[in-house]
Amino acid sequence: MKLRLDHTIITIARAKRKVIKNILKILAIIILMVLIFSGLALANKNRAVYGLQTAGIVIGGLSEEEIRDRIQTTVNIFLENKIILKYQEKKWEATPEELGIDIDIENSLVRIMEVGHKNNIFLNALQQFLALWKYYNVPLDYQLNEIKLENFIEKKLSSINNPAINASWKYNENINDFISIQSQTGIIIDQKKLKTQLREKIKYLSTKNEIRLELLPDYPEVVDNETNEGLEQAKQILANAPYQLIIKVSTNEESTKIPLTREDLILIIEFIPIEDKNNPNNKILGVSLNRNQLDSFLTILTPSINRSPVDAQLTVQGSRVTNFALSQDGLKLDINKSIIKIREEILNNQNLIEKNKEIELEISTDPPKITTEEINNLGITSLVGKGTSNFSGSPSSRVHNIKIGAAKFHGVLIKPNEEFSFNDILGEVGPEQGYKPELVIKKDKTVPEYGGGLCQVSTTAFRAAVYSGLPVTERYPHAFPVTYYNPQGFDATIYPPHPDLRFINNTPGYLLIQTKIEGYYLTFEFYGTDDGREVEVNGPYQYDHKPDGSMKTQLIQKVYQDGELITEKTFYSNYKSPSLYPIERNPLE
Repeated sequence: MKLRLDHTIITIARAKRKVIKNILKILAIIILMVLIFSGLALANKNRAVYGLQTAGIVIGGLSEEEIRDRIQTTVNIFLENKIILKYQEKKWEATPEELGIDIDIENSLVRIMEVGHKNNIFLNALQQFLALWKYYNVPLDYQLNEIKLENFIEKKLSSINNPAINASWKYNENINDFISIQSQTGIIIDQKKLKTQLREKIKYLSTKNEIRLELLPDYPEVVDNETNEGLEQAKQILANAPYQLIIKVSTNEESTKIPLTREDLILIIEFIPIEDKNNPNNKILGVSLNRNQLDSFLTILTPSINRSPVDAQLTVQGSRVTNFALSQDGLKLDINKSIIKIREEILNNQNLIEKNKEIELEISTDPPKITTEEINNLGITSLVGKGTSNFSGSPSSRVHNIKIGAAKFHGVLIKPNEEFSFNDILGEVGPEQGYKPELVIKKDKTVPEYGGGLCQVSTTAFRAAVYSGLPVTERYPHAFPVTYYNPQGFDATIYPPHPDLRFINNTPGYLLIQTKIEGYYLTFEFYGTDDGREVEVNGPYQYDHKPDGSMKTQLIQKVYQDGELITEKTFYSNYKSPSLYPIERNPLE
């Protein structure tokens, strides 16, 4: 009994020693593995893990900068070499770039440096171990630009690449109508296989071994009996021409209309395969508007639309403004959005006819850094009205006097409720002020006097006052019709101190006068506070014409506020015969 018990105790002791021995072995292995992986982690710190490769390039143990240099050198060699494409006995050479291969070294570097350096210690250990035994290869990041590849095939391989031709229509100028294009079966390069072979080249940055091209039959998507619907739509689009492209930059500025004519559309219309509504598995001929042609058409318009933002400027010295500009948003024609809109409107033109075939182009705005409201305490925030006259045909001395006279009024400020007097601001008129002799109407003759032509300035100011809806308190027409003041009946003569041109600033704020001369056009612009008034000018109407050139006219100014007529004034003119005022050309001393 005692012997059996001793044997059992000995057996248990031996088993315990064996378990302990095995545990110690496992602990030793674990410690060894920890030491190995810790050593690897330490050795691989801030470097590509040892044994790592990319595109056949050994990069293990290198720093990021060393890897970049090594990859860049290899990639440069790859891009400089030619890839040979072969079909039967024909051969073509092309650089990788010509075939659309673009290798992204920086993105590749990011992926390389991530191997064995992630947040997961177990994954890091596994990746570092596999790399150490040459089982980890990081492919380079690249893109295969299919547009470049298509262009290369179209330009260089056209002798073997002949895509199918869809049944379609082409406009013939000689007969002023569309002629049919018959469908044809083609033969094309198997691009799927070509791309697979190019990817193999990229994988090891190798240009060795030729790429053998293979050809496939190519069948048209649209056959000859599937083109009528597209033809009818194209003809309808042309029949509705011209369309009006509307350039509307703001509510305060007049819209501009640019016609999109039938001739323009003939160049822009293109026929494309579209889904057959009756059979989703089939294609028929449809119509689109060629994007490149539309882009070219709109690009031509950009200089007349695009403008940089203008910061507000206002400098007052005494009773004059010496530096003035209203703030103005910058404008830019959004060509991409406009193309989308034109296509949608014309190709789905059910509502376009109701809108008078008008398509508003997409304009984006860029606000100024300094707005009018931020600098202005005079209430000068908008253009209230303007007047223009044409003095073409004037002799040089008359043009000279007009320029001096117009400059007198540039920057003038008119207070609220103040009565403006043209003669008061004009001041003295003589050689001391720089004026030259030119014809004026005086008593019963037309004679040269210093300042002849200043009535062009007063006439333009009168027109600006009328269009601004201001009450004109004094205005006189000329004695006879003068061609410089066409249309007759919209003029105002002055001769200091009388007759004068007077009007009242009945707007809520100051009025600022700005004058400008462009070519032979003189313009007066009145800037101030927009109080919502609307001005309607009718005429001038001419009547009672006589053979001797005499006539009568009337001009009607109507001012509305909130849709209601608040003032109406008629300006009458009674012009005598020009023959009653003969010209005397005696020079002035």
